Order: sequence, then structure tokens, then C-alpha cells
Amino acid sequence: MWMKMSHFSCEDEALLQSMLRQLLQSVKEKITGAPSVECAEEILLHLEETDENFHNYEFVKYLRQYICSSLGSVIEEETEKCTSAQNQGEGSGYDTLVQHVTKKTRESKEYREMMHSLKNVMMVVVESLINKFEEDQMRNKEMHRKTKKEQHSAYYTDNCSDSD
Repeated sequence: MWMKMSHFSCEDEALLQSMLRQLLQSVKEKITGAPSVECAEEILLHLEETDENFHNYEFVKYLRQYICSSLGSVIEEETEKCTSAQNQGEGSGYDTLVQHVTKKTRESKEYREMMHSLKNVMMVVVESLINKFEEDQMRNKEMHRKTKKEQHSAYYTDNCSDSD
């Protein structure tokens, strides 16, 4: 399931669209029930804390795998550096280790490349989803218009007697 962002194909795009659509369908009620756009954003930002199924969504699994493959070696390297420094009496505690590794990871070239690649791919995926949504809306309007027209013309033909 995991795809490398630099070799992103149409199949990859379709798969990501499907995963993202699944996630959005799952949180649709929460988002549409929000009183404002800001509240909907807050709901999405805190989804991990509020949705017990968060880690089961295919999109979340995909992101975790992608991040791990992109940054795993950076995290391991920084953790080893800090651990060996702590063993020599320089560091102090788990929180400091996590903060340091997080800081170094976010400053790394790999992190910047991963974020750039992820943003570009997700822009394509989301834009494509929006276009499909708009096409579906247009199709639905057209179908509604045709149905109305057919009902309208059926009304007049049904009211005609054979003697006419």
C-alpha cells in the first residue's frame, strides 16, 4: 500500500483519494455538525484524541508508514546520539530526549523534503477530489432537471384523452 511520493502514479492518486474519502466520510457528521469552519478545523486537529477509530483509518496508517520510512533513520540517529550523550552524563531524562529528537528531526533536510513532497501530492489528491465532487454536483443537478422536465411533460401527455 505504501507508495513513494517521488514516483507518484495515477493508481497511487486513486488509492490516496479512496483513503482520504473514507476518512472524510467517517468524520462527516462531526464536521457538518460544527457551528463554524473554525470549529470544524478544531475537530479535525483533535481527531486523534476524540476518535477511537483514528488509528484504524487507512489514510492514517498510510501517513504513519510514510513518515516512518521518510524519517525513521533520522529519528534513530538522533536518539542514539542523545542516548550516548546521556550515558556520558550530559543529558537529563526522557522528556529532554523527546524534545531534542523532535527538534532535530523537524530541522532535518529529510523532514523538509518529506513535507514538501507530501504537500504537493496531497494538493493534487484534494484538488482531484474537489473536481470529482463538483462534477458529481453538476451531474446531480442535470439529472434533477431532466427528471423534472420528464415529470412535467408526462403530466401533459397523461391528461390528454384518446379523443383528442
